[in-house]
Amino acid sequence: MKLIVLTAEEFLPEEAAVLNAFFGEGLETLHLRKPASGAEEVKRLLDSILPSFLGRIVLHDHFQLTQSYPLKGIHLNRRNPHRPEGYTGSVSRSCHTLEEVRESGAFQYVFLSPIFQSISKEKYGQAFSDAELFRAKDEGILSGRVIALGGISRETLPQAAAYGFGGAAILGTLWKAGNTRKDWIPIFQDLRQECDRL
Repeated sequence: MKLIVLTAEEFLPEEAAVLNAFFGEGLETLHLRKPASGAEEVKRLLDSILPSFLGRIVLHDHFQLTQSYPLKGIHLNRRNPHRPEGYTGSVSRSCHTLEEVRESGAFQYVFLSPIFQSISKEKYGQAFSDAELFRAKDEGILSGRVIALGGISRETLPQAAAYGFGGAAILGTLWKAGNTRKDWIPIFQDLRQECDRL
């Protein structure tokens, strides 16, 4: 099962060092999501990532930075719903209904959320029943290119795999677990091992 990390919304102390450590531990895809940030702030963070890891980063904002950095791709969402004209790299998008997933064939992969009770956004509950998700799996809507988001933890990863998701994206489980590199890296390692097992 694939594991994707979404950055915390705010900039964190030693964030670049932590992200470089995640990449060193085998993280293949990082979604850089800082919705309140300016392009210069994002650029400073990118400048602090080891060049060999830039090709694993997907931007949620400031898509023009793909012209200056060899990034993995861009992610479309409600803030940025359209790919830039002429952009030919990887494009993913956020989905909030099974119908959106069904119609998302033009994208390399998509997020579907919220699958479980959100950890980072307490008011976001589970949006789909077990029956709906198992039916979507049987109908081929949930597949290897659909990534579960919302409430992902070591405990919920096996259920996400059972629903047929090809991967999981983590946010709250990681960044709400503490305030330092010593808190975040062991949690990432544990989640990556569980995804590898699944």
